[in-house]
Amino acid sequence: MKQDRALLPGLSLAELEALVKSLGAPGYRARQVNDWLKKGCDFEEMKNLPQDLLKKLEEVSIAQPAGIISRRVSALDGTEKYLFSMNDGHCVEGVLMRYRYGLTLCLSTQVGCRMGCAFCASTLGGKLRDLKAGEMAGMALRVNRLCGEERVHNIVLMGSGEPLDNYGEVLRFLRIISSGDSLNIGIRHIS
Repeated sequence: MKQDRALLPGLSLAELEALVKSLGAPGYRARQVNDWLKKGCDFEEMKNLPQDLLKKLEEVSIAQPAGIISRRVSALDGTEKYLFSMNDGHCVEGVLMRYRYGLTLCLSTQVGCRMGCAFCASTLGGKLRDLKAGEMAGMALRVNRLCGEERVHNIVLMGSGEPLDNYGEVLRFLRIISSGDSLNIGIRHIS
């Protein structure tokens, strides 16, 4: 089943190396895979990797666990609203905001929310599930890829869901997205 596969953007470099080695490939291939993941690429774009390794990876993992269904850009200030689809069909939103100090990406941490805040639409359907670290990283990587030379430098966790209600996966995401040897894409500030 596809959602049972490992989400590659949610793995540390050491975990990715262990996975690659378990598939019979040398450990250095993990760094190559990681470099492609940072660019928001899927398996078919990973041109410097052997086809047999890519086939094995595709059988046990997902390179891009978040897809972009829609992207709406405000004519007023360039703010971009995204609708992301997860591999299980659930959808969440994200927003890219442009400020004089750089791009800020607002990400969801859950599908729905159980907090019941009267001012928030995220709670209307209740909480369906927590997002995995790899899904949060996948959203950031997808948007960063669309930004081209301009990069996301700030992440705000305040889309759908309550980040502290998904503490373990949020903490894992924060470690992976800001780690020097994992998916560090140049994030300067996270709130």
